[in-house]
Amino acid sequence: MKRRGLLLSIITLLLISPRVWAAGNDSTSHIRSYDSGSLIQSDGSLWLWGYNQSVPTRVEGKPNVIKTFSNIINEGDLVFTLQDHSAWYVPRNNISESVKFVPLEGLQNLAAVSSLNDHVLALTNEGSIFLADQLDNRNISSPFQTLSGIDEVADIVSYYEERPDYEERWIFLKKDGSVWKNTTALQGFEPISPLKDITAIAKNIALKKDGTVWTWPKEFDKNAAPSETLAVSQIQALSGIKTIKANRYSNLAIDQQGRLWFWGATVTGALDNTTYHNTNIPVLLTGVQDVKDAFFVERSLLALTTAGNVYVASLDGEKLSSHVPFTLLVQNIQSIKAGPRHVIMQKANDALWGWGVNKHAQLGIGDYEFLYNTPVPVQKPILVRLNSTPVPLSNGVITRNGQAFIPLRSVFDQLGADITYDFNSKIAKMNQSKAGDHPVSLEINFKTSQTKVNGKSVELTNPPFMVNGIGYLPLRLISETLGAKVDWIQKEDTIVITTK
Repeated sequence: MKRRGLLLSIITLLLISPRVWAAGNDSTSHIRSYDSGSLIQSDGSLWLWGYNQSVPTRVEGKPNVIKTFSNIINEGDLVFTLQDHSAWYVPRNNISESVKFVPLEGLQNLAAVSSLNDHVLALTNEGSIFLADQLDNRNISSPFQTLSGIDEVADIVSYYEERPDYEERWIFLKKDGSVWKNTTALQGFEPISPLKDITAIAKNIALKKDGTVWTWPKEFDKNAAPSETLAVSQIQALSGIKTIKANRYSNLAIDQQGRLWFWGATVTGALDNTTYHNTNIPVLLTGVQDVKDAFFVERSLLALTTAGNVYVASLDGEKLSSHVPFTLLVQNIQSIKAGPRHVIMQKANDALWGWGVNKHAQLGIGDYEFLYNTPVPVQKPILVRLNSTPVPLSNGVITRNGQAFIPLRSVFDQLGADITYDFNSKIAKMNQSKAGDHPVSLEINFKTSQTKVNGKSVELTNPPFMVNGIGYLPLRLISETLGAKVDWIQKEDTIVITTK
């Protein structure tokens, strides 16, 4: 079949065909793992969303992805490793830029990545630490170099010490349960001597094997002696603890009974008038029980229970009462991955849902609404194949009102069509006029939804739309008599366009 016939068939598919289909909610999940802005399918393919990608979009040329590490430097940043143990960095700090992939030279068998100020530290499965610098644009500079003086590391965390200027502080949990810290810059290391048999660290707190929690100062008087940094003390109110969490301002602990404890800062005001109110004594939060996991998100506290319920409480106010109300947010959740301002949750049926700030499409639902106060479903990762070949998409397939929409340019580019777009008039034009073919043209006005095929107006039941400058058209089932066939392979979440 000639290109002209296929092109006209797909235009007909998009505009005229009588029956509409889309990805059903009962499609089999192929998600092997996920993070706050990415997922890995069972075939090893990586899908990203956020910034230029408003829904999960397949990454081309990077098969066999094994693991992801998110929010390394900026929210949305990603590091991932391949089956060959190589590591790659994806900076996502500029919404106007397309996705870039930077090889992290010198890194193999990556276990964790952390950044602070001018440095990025990487931990390998063998327990070695590697160091790289951050560039002026807050991206990672490669290659990584071995950081000498510290080894057999199981985990790393970082924070700023105030003395009164901010100083970069790195904490290392070794495999033998000891805890170490850097001295000057990253030139020397010393043990935090009283700490032994430690199983977890979070900022300036540590969890001991016996369930006790220990801490050391991170704020000092300007006349404080350096030795005060090692003034470790037990947090007496906490015992039988199994999990600790911390962000820059606050801390959480979950005990063996599934009770949730909080200490640190609550918040009042906004922007330049933001004030943090600190409480050093842990408060038992009685409004939620049987807690499995907990998270700080923006100015909220989320708790996931063993029953799969997610509850939310506000951190607004001068003090957090032990009786702070927790509101049921969603049910049937098996796990949560949190970004600084949003969460992605996986339900018992493996479907992903998002909640929180969506300014940069962090929730992967196909729009840039700033905030969602109720959970919304992340769009399914849908593959498009043209004659058995995957079609590279600038943005993934979007489903709305039970119907599928595909990016105009992605498919027609594969057919050799010329595509133009006028930003002022919001009119897209597609032309195919190669030698030996009859001319085929498509014109779409995204302001009025008026659509013309070969100069003739076509009535659209489902109008096209634009998301972040990407034009979308509805995908319809095409009759075999038109010369091209489109199938929805539900068990594979795949749209297949084939020609005879």
